[in-house]
Amino acid sequence: MTVLSKVRFGLVVCCFIVAAGCAEKEGLAPVAPEPEITISCIAVMPVQPVVDLESATALADEKTLKDGSQVMNNLLKQQLTDKVKVQFVSEGQAQGKGLANAQQAAGRYKCNAILETTLSRYKERVGSQYGVQDSAAVTFAYKLYEVGSGRVLCHGRFDEKQQPVMENLLTLPKTKSRGLAWLTAEELLRDGLRERLGQCAYLEGK
Repeated sequence: MTVLSKVRFGLVVCCFIVAAGCAEKEGLAPVAPEPEITISCIAVMPVQPVVDLESATALADEKTLKDGSQVMNNLLKQQLTDKVKVQFVSEGQAQGKGLANAQQAAGRYKCNAILETTLSRYKERVGSQYGVQDSAAVTFAYKLYEVGSGRVLCHGRFDEKQQPVMENLLTLPKTKSRGLAWLTAEELLRDGLRERLGQCAYLEGK
């Protein structure tokens, strides 16, 4: 190996280490349950699509986000059903937005915690898993709180547009689990839910 090759190899290794460290700092630390709070069950509210009404593509975005919200509702069921005691509140049972409506819905199921989620970006990839003209992008946020006091137990946000590894070295640690394929919006959303909800011990049954 020439001196120049050794230098290049060393730079790549250093970049990998720095990227891995930065990626760890980006994620929130897992939240452990507080001893005085015992969750009887969690009422999972329907995903709320959040549309930028000032956008020139607001109507198209609204339809896309509504479709994405249904996908996210299904993924939440897959993610949570076998881990914690949950009750999924339907659109009809939710009866509007706001804390009071959420508390009322939770009361029907005798749940003392509520999980609310919003989806503000759900953009499908243009292309295939081997090559894209435009990659998938997803943005969502969640909040888990106690019914009586409204006290927030866990919260988090996921915001990602998939990028090539060589363009953003911070994606290197994720390559191990994702591989080098370009994900669909649903796959990226599933990955984001697993990552963010997995940081909340209340949602992991621990």
